Amino acid sequence: MTTLLDLPTDVLYTIFPYLDPADFLVLTSCTKTLHSYRQDPNYWRILTRTTFRIPPQPLLQADGTRWQWLYRRLRTQTQLYTWGSNGCGNLGHGFLNVPRVSAGQHDWADMNTRNIGWPRKVQLDDMPEPIGIVADVQCGGWSTTLLNSIGVLYLCGGIDPSSAFMTRSVHRGRDRNSGIAQAKRLTFPSAYPPTTSNRHEPSTAIRQYSTGRAHILGLADDGKVWQWNNEESRLVKPLHVDVTQKVVTHVVAGWDRASMFVSGTGIVYWPYDTPLRAGNAEADAILIDTATVPGTALSQSRISRETSDTLGARIGEVTNHILLENYIVFITSLNKVFLYHAVFPLPDLDPPAPIEITAFYPSSSDCSFEIQDIQGSFRSFAIFTKSGDVLMGNRAMLDAFNSGTYDSTSTESSHPGPTVIPALQNNSITSIAFGDHHFQALRSDGTLLAYGADPQACGALGLGFPEGTGPLRGLIADRFSSNGTLGRNIGRQVWFDRLMQRWLGEMKEKAGMEGEAKSRGDMILPRRGQPAQNAAAVTAVGDYFEREGKKWEDGIVEAGGMGSYFVLKVAAAGWHTAALVLVDEEQAQRSRQMHVVRDKLDDGVKAEKYDWHGGTWEDIDAPWDQLSKALIWLRDSIWRLGRMFLGLREGDKKVEAEQEDMKQEEQGDPTKYTWNDQPFPRLRMANGEVMPGKIEITE
Repeated sequence: MTTLLDLPTDVLYTIFPYLDPADFLVLTSCTKTLHSYRQDPNYWRILTRTTFRIPPQPLLQADGTRWQWLYRRLRTQTQLYTWGSNGCGNLGHGFLNVPRVSAGQHDWADMNTRNIGWPRKVQLDDMPEPIGIVADVQCGGWSTTLLNSIGVLYLCGGIDPSSAFMTRSVHRGRDRNSGIAQAKRLTFPSAYPPTTSNRHEPSTAIRQYSTGRAHILGLADDGKVWQWNNEESRLVKPLHVDVTQKVVTHVVAGWDRASMFVSGTGIVYWPYDTPLRAGNAEADAILIDTATVPGTALSQSRISRETSDTLGARIGEVTNHILLENYIVFITSLNKVFLYHAVFPLPDLDPPAPIEITAFYPSSSDCSFEIQDIQGSFRSFAIFTKSGDVLMGNRAMLDAFNSGTYDSTSTESSHPGPTVIPALQNNSITSIAFGDHHFQALRSDGTLLAYGADPQACGALGLGFPEGTGPLRGLIADRFSSNGTLGRNIGRQVWFDRLMQRWLGEMKEKAGMEGEAKSRGDMILPRRGQPAQNAAAVTAVGDYFEREGKKWEDGIVEAGGMGSYFVLKVAAAGWHTAALVLVDEEQAQRSRQMHVVRDKLDDGVKAEKYDWHGGTWEDIDAPWDQLSKALIWLRDSIWRLGRMFLGLREGDKKVEAEQEDMKQEEQGDPTKYTWNDQPFPRLRMANGEVMPGKIEITE
């Protein structure tokens, strides 16, 4: 009699996905042979992606242990962090629950614009509608969109300028509750019931989506394609492509175009602001004229039957495509990169063929060269290779190839060739999110690196403001504007722990005070009427704190282990950034306690009991602190009584709690930290010069 163990391995791999986790673990515990399948990466990858709708990540080569770890933690540890420009409420933080402190003081938020200089957790549980587990996040020109694990889309901010600025005016209105964090569910026409936690609707449960500058595309479980403009959804029905008979594999939204990839047809695109056609009887649908990129229809099986001189055979099977400003860029199974000028409409006769971008190919024959992925937005994109290379291109390169003026032999510095940042090569980079002036690179170990510029001190890099603690991370402030810039090809790790941010803030205060460190502070801190910052000194200080920051969890996280903040996904657009982060709060708390000097605490004072995410303080026993808390209570009681006397409504409790956190923190924290007695470092700069001072040089 044939037993389960007699079945071929490929049959077992076919059976496993039909088992839920409990049954799979029981089955793989039965025998030693079955136990070898317990960490099967295919099972845990499929389970994780189908349960939580995690989008495909071609560069994420995780083993079974990593996928199982991810599956277990997604249910309880997923947090959303956002930072940068919050002018339209696009970060998910209401204006009233953003701390009212100056940019130069804490870098948590700018007092006037409510920009966020450091990664700040979005209070998803306090939204008007519970969002649940966030599976994906993307950024648009004026928005941040979220997809939860059951396929519901939510919007923070506005999709286009008109709705975005309306959102901003509401947030800044006089309504006391208008500033509460908000994420609006994207809706469908009344004929299509929405998906809920109790009812799955294949027509409205979104399995994959893409956010463009001013529109959103969603692909439903049953293959329907939805488009949102002005927060109104329409079912997309191309006039010349039958999407009911062919499979739409994915949708891609861009700067000024929308697109889908249709099996057997290829890359189909159209202007995102296409108006409803006159005489359309189906009000729930938008009938659109579309264009198809020539030569993109063939699959690998059909290519083998094509003659080599056909366009499709020369291009190969399209494996991924992106939409930039005016251009479609795609990669194929033949290890090639192509661009297509997305003009619309295409000429009826003899439409132009895609143009191959040869700039990314190695100069010599290299059999190991293999393109794995392409990512990008607006005017920037990146090519990822199997060997770990990250090759970046821009609009100038595309223009040169499109016009036929690209010269591979040119040695001019202005020549639009690929940009190669040494720190990104062979550094396990899995994705890059591009904003207008910055980009964020995500590594496979869950750490996030920021590059580029911070326009108008909006905080898009997540490193603090240029006139705040940003110089300690290497940000150089422009003397004539509020812009901040990192050095060329310099990246800095983004920190998510608020205690690390506090450490940097206190070190900045030491550099700004009168005393031995002031001469060094004058070299790096921007001050009006003072000489410009010393770029070499700012870079040296940034390098120092970068090194020290990497040691933050030494002794807590073992070699090869996961940090307390593991970034799953990063997104960026315009002047803001968002990240999905797995937060191991217990491990993070152990890391914080490492930086507490216990033996120097005053008698009767407990170690700090502060929740650095939720913002909750416990009682402290020191008598002087009891008096301080009593005065704070008296002040706030008078404030509340005054509001009641004037007939004003009580605000959101979370808003009041966060404001109270800031007030208490400004009163001083009795905990003594390891850096309290450390001087601001005196460093040797790259040019060999030493920063002034009397203390020893920190090498």
